[in-house]
Amino acid sequence: MVKEDEPIELVTHLEELRARIIRSLIYVVAGVAAGWVLYPGIYAVLMAPLADPIRAAGGRLRIGMLTEGFMLRFQISAIAGVVIALPGILFELWGFVAPGMTRDERRAAAPLLPAASALFAVGVALGYVIIPRFVSFMLSSAFVPAGVEKFFDLQRQVGFLAKLLFAFGLCFQLPIVLIFLIKAGIVSPEFLAARRREAVIAILIIAAVVTPTFDVLTLAILAVPMLVLYEGTIWYARITDRRARASSGPTTDR
Repeated sequence: MVKEDEPIELVTHLEELRARIIRSLIYVVAGVAAGWVLYPGIYAVLMAPLADPIRAAGGRLRIGMLTEGFMLRFQISAIAGVVIALPGILFELWGFVAPGMTRDERRAAAPLLPAASALFAVGVALGYVIIPRFVSFMLSSAFVPAGVEKFFDLQRQVGFLAKLLFAFGLCFQLPIVLIFLIKAGIVSPEFLAARRREAVIAILIIAAVVTPTFDVLTLAILAVPMLVLYEGTIWYARITDRRARASSGPTTDR
């Protein structure tokens, strides 16, 4: 039987959702404005993994259209704006979903958002280490004949770099995905431990796709941390499971 106050509660939730979406959009707009102002420094930091090895190999970045410089600044400002606004967006998301969760669910989910952000940042930082090696490898004499001039479309290279850095950050979300699957009861720590060999093969394949440099060192730089995160997730899940059982007390009848 539908209660009379249910439509009112639904309208209230929709109004709250709209307000939080509007605030999130304001955060993004403010972040894009900040990115536009700080564009020179952001560009220098963002493009360092790509521009430095290109210059070292004698290559040059160029623009091919009159409006490309403006579009490049807007593109980088938009990326920076989302990153700057992300803490505020996550805060609004948490504020909307947390009231509908139990105390135990809030306690379990609260560390996931900052952990996901931190792991994404670590993945991006690792990308900064690997991408210059990849660029230098692809521009080496093994692939580019001597005497060939190296010109690169600037806007296309920015998109390529952003996709690679995002892929590195995404790979480091592995513990968050596994913990969610464990909390949802889809898998267990014992299942993950029993499927360790399959996990190693899957991680190696993912690392090979994300870092296509065909050398063992670069592959290991991404694969080894992902394997450590996989094992660490199993260890973390087992410890939290033991603590949960201990806090719930004995279930046997006296």
